[in-house]
Amino acid sequence: MKATHRERFRVRSYETDPLGRLQIPILCKLLQEVATTHASLLGVAVEILFERGTAWVLSRLHLTLERWPRGDDEITIETWPEAMSRLLVERCFSLFSEEGQQVGTVSTLWLMLDLERRRPIRLPGGVWDRFDEYEIGTKPTKSATLMVPDPPDRELAFTVRRSDVDLAAHANNTSFVEWAVEAVPDRVWSTCDLTDLEIHFLAECHQGQTVLSRSKLISGRDTHEVRHQLVRTEDGVEVARARTVWRPPAV
Repeated sequence: MKATHRERFRVRSYETDPLGRLQIPILCKLLQEVATTHASLLGVAVEILFERGTAWVLSRLHLTLERWPRGDDEITIETWPEAMSRLLVERCFSLFSEEGQQVGTVSTLWLMLDLERRRPIRLPGGVWDRFDEYEIGTKPTKSATLMVPDPPDRELAFTVRRSDVDLAAHANNTSFVEWAVEAVPDRVWSTCDLTDLEIHFLAECHQGQTVLSRSKLISGRDTHEVRHQLVRTEDGVEVARARTVWRPPAV
């Protein structure tokens, strides 16, 4: 038996962008919220892990969407743990429209972080035992290597704010997504919808640091691909790499 969990959300006006679409970082926050709630139901809640000096951190995310939600749309997000190894848990999601049509899928990979040493650790026995009670695979999906935007044709700088930092004392993954998407050229962002987002989180960022969001546009006839890279200015460390695909909205 698979361990599944569903939640419904209504897209509120303050969650939309100037074109009336659900903001991309907001959708990522909803995914995080559903995953957090489900982890609590499975007995591996954030609070329990914090007491043990550990935390879940997102390593990779791959989202595909056929139709982007808009203001006042109702969406249902279903999630389940798909596979795990000693270091990774793969959690998947399906997104459904108000009519019950599947409009998107998401695959994520999660690590367990030692909060004192700031290093990934093997999944503790208690976590392993909780997931092992359900039908779950043993080989998390391997992700393809993403290309660096070399040379970049756009670069923006962002300072990590207090509002970017989460309970693990580092910038939340949704802020990384926001910084990356901000570097998409205006002509693409304003005429196309995001249909594919893949991002690999490589290092932490902390309050007060500056992040450079670099991008390179690769345009096709009807599809635009953007390659992304996030770099800490203080030491030149690459903190994330991403790829987005944009297409004109379906009529």
